[in-house]
Amino acid sequence: MDILLIQGSAVPCGHVFSSAKETMTDRRNRIHFELMEALQMVKFLLKRGRPLNFTECTSKQDELELMERLVSEQTAVPDDLNEYISSLLHQVVEEDDDEGV
Repeated sequence: MDILLIQGSAVPCGHVFSSAKETMTDRRNRIHFELMEALQMVKFLLKRGRPLNFTECTSKQDELELMERLVSEQTAVPDDLNEYISSLLHQVVEEDDDEGV
């Protein structure tokens, strides 16, 4: 009778748990899960030789256009100031309702 043995866990899965154990030590056992995920992603990218580039896919022209748009939005004065304030207050109330406050 031939028996085919199947590995209990895939190799990449095992690497993830090993790497996580290196990050979450006894001294750092209260790391929030979102921070843990971010740390694991950074470690993965650095081990693969991919440097962190926070301006990837952005050109100087794109950045200038974004800054100009933000400045123009900040300096724009609404036509009806009372209506604008009312809409802002309405947005705040909706956000509070969504959060259950």
